[in-house]
Amino acid sequence: MVSPDIWLRRQLWQQLWRGPAAVSAYKSIAIQLGCTALSSAVSRDLQSPSLYILLINVLICVLIILVDQTDSYRNHRLGFLRLSVAKSRSRIEALGIKSEQVDRFVDALWFNPEIEFRFRNTRFRSVELTIEALDLLSRTDARYGRRGRKVFVVNLEPIVSAIRLIECLPLEEAEEVLVEPLTRWLEHPPKFDPEGWALPLFGEL
Repeated sequence: MVSPDIWLRRQLWQQLWRGPAAVSAYKSIAIQLGCTALSSAVSRDLQSPSLYILLINVLICVLIILVDQTDSYRNHRLGFLRLSVAKSRSRIEALGIKSEQVDRFVDALWFNPEIEFRFRNTRFRSVELTIEALDLLSRTDARYGRRGRKVFVVNLEPIVSAIRLIECLPLEEAEEVLVEPLTRWLEHPPKFDPEGWALPLFGEL
């Protein structure tokens, strides 16, 4: 199992350097480099202004990534968690799967002002672990293609139970109830056993 802190750092790194803002910045820099090369080929008088424009462009791109990072870290990384769970839902929907519980959970993270208010004051590991579990399950499902739908159905129940408790209980109480079982679930990632045939044969290891 990857610890929640390491998972958060990896996911945040990917979001910052491979996300939409970063990709736009890379494309912008690439275009400006091409323009600078063309300007130098046409006239040496245009070389210095083009380099200055390129430098300004690079600084703007760095600023965009820093703003993206600041926004992701606000409210105990709530902005990043929202983006991560939205990606998981997109992977699940790409397999043709619709889950009302997952939809409600994602919508609550994005639009429930109470959750945003509570995240301003403290970090909730139960929510982080639920999102990490969804991320792990959706990535596993995506690897198996169409067969991933069975993997999703077989392995979803612990996550659905966690989502229901988060909906029903105050987040402070959900912390006490959910952190340990979610951590145990993440220690044994879902595998491709859609029919569950191995469970009766070998038992729970």
